[in-house]
Amino acid sequence: MTSLVDGVIAAAATRMSNVDFWLNSALLISVGRALWVMVGKATETALFRMALRTTTLRVRLTALPDHPATITALRLLFIRHGNDTYLQHLASDQEKHHGKLRNKVLPVTVQKGPDGVAINFRIRVHTRLGTQFKLFVDVAPSGPLTLDNAAQDPAVQEVVAYLKLHPNVHDVSVSGRPGRARVFFLLRDFDDVQTIEGFRNNMIWPV
Repeated sequence: MTSLVDGVIAAAATRMSNVDFWLNSALLISVGRALWVMVGKATETALFRMALRTTTLRVRLTALPDHPATITALRLLFIRHGNDTYLQHLASDQEKHHGKLRNKVLPVTVQKGPDGVAINFRIRVHTRLGTQFKLFVDVAPSGPLTLDNAAQDPAVQEVVAYLKLHPNVHDVSVSGRPGRARVFFLLRDFDDVQTIEGFRNNMIWPV
């Protein structure tokens, strides 16, 4: 019996002295740790998503008549939940996850009626952080565009002038790239906030 036990111990000692044994063990430990971290992050993300509470806000606006024909689309840019200052300095990990940058383009419906042109959109507002957004129109330029000359394009200038006439519109800005121009604007119906990068966006505070 003693010799059997001694044999088992000797075999185990031989195996443990083998370099491959330790390499394989280290590999298994590393893989196990990596899987544990991945599972932990996935669980944390799932819990953060489950904690996301938003309410849908429906907005209806009236457009001015005779809009420029060069406007090809009207869209809503959902930027993020929360404002940059709070997210940077005061937010919890969960709130920072909820407030990550989205920059998601959402549809806007335009309906013609007896009272003029109605603009409708829906946006999800975070019940604790609020939501940043901005409206924009795509414009068919008069000629070739670069990053530097979009604001000088006649078609873009016409759209900018049209938007500035609207009493509910302010802070009109132009963003250009080859073949396309976008004109962003804010609505006076909502507050506005400044981002860390210096941009201004509309802000709907928690509801």
